[in-house]
Amino acid sequence: MEKLLTILVAAYNVEKYIEECLASFVGADIAGGIEVLIVNDGSTDHTACIAAKYEEKYPGIFRLVNKENGGHGSTVNYGISEAKGKYFKTVDGDDWVDTAALRELIGFIKVTDADVISTDYRWVDDKTHKKIKEIKNEFAGLRYRKKYIFDSVCSEIYINMHAMAIKTEILQKNKIKLDTHCFYVDAEYVLLPVPYIHTVAFLPKPVYMYRLGLPTQSVALFNMQKNCKDHEKVLRRVVHLYDGKKSTLSRPKKEYLEKSIAKLLTSQIKIYLSYSPGKENKRKIIRMENLVKKKYPQVYFKMTNKAVIMLRRSNYMLYGIASTVLRNTVG
Repeated sequence: MEKLLTILVAAYNVEKYIEECLASFVGADIAGGIEVLIVNDGSTDHTACIAAKYEEKYPGIFRLVNKENGGHGSTVNYGISEAKGKYFKTVDGDDWVDTAALRELIGFIKVTDADVISTDYRWVDDKTHKKIKEIKNEFAGLRYRKKYIFDSVCSEIYINMHAMAIKTEILQKNKIKLDTHCFYVDAEYVLLPVPYIHTVAFLPKPVYMYRLGLPTQSVALFNMQKNCKDHEKVLRRVVHLYDGKKSTLSRPKKEYLEKSIAKLLTSQIKIYLSYSPGKENKRKIIRMENLVKKKYPQVYFKMTNKAVIMLRRSNYMLYGIASTVLRNTVG
């Protein structure tokens, strides 16, 4: 390992945003402590040209790789295989980081050996750059910079892609590999390593600036429907992980995965609800619910979303109303 932190920038047709993304790393480099791998995933715009200028100007920080389109998972897979940093973090090419907060993260990496470092992050409006929401690490007695045993705190937290920096060794040694040509693989990225995570530390300042309001985002209503099969695929992959590891996992890790699968299942129900009400989509929800209740009752009862509870209590009679409400809210 030659660097403190490898940052993988997944870039596909982000010419409008990539400059802001890359510029945010420049002032954070402490004594050559970071490497930024820009993986251009077959862009057809000027993304690669803009990235190449940064590689030329800052050769000690940036490295540009051009490859055929393979989806977000393929860029992460490449980054993991090539990473030279002690820790690994991903940033989408249409997002950016807070430079000062990133500098603090790099400074902390010098003095910690926690398997995962979780930082706060911020949702930012695309048009105004104003903060929409700040997502914080919060639980009773939290002490920032302290190294915790993961099992002792995982019932209180959920670490997602925007928050996570993870030891590169964990990803490489355990051959963590995401699905390619598939949306929603962020869930794979944060959950596949869970069996191998033993310690975690927290930092308070938001590092990741997550841009909201882009029409290409997978949470947009049309894209939720278009990529429904991808979400099902990722859900199956995480359930397969749970099935394969549950006999050897500690109880806290097992419950952490159950809680995470419950979140994915709730999202899957929301995707089915996002379509115009129809008998087939209603049947899909009921079939999935019955299967989960029978085979994974621990997951079933961790699905605490109000809309899901309402559907169950009405014996799915309120399906049409729930679908209309969701489409009006998301659409």
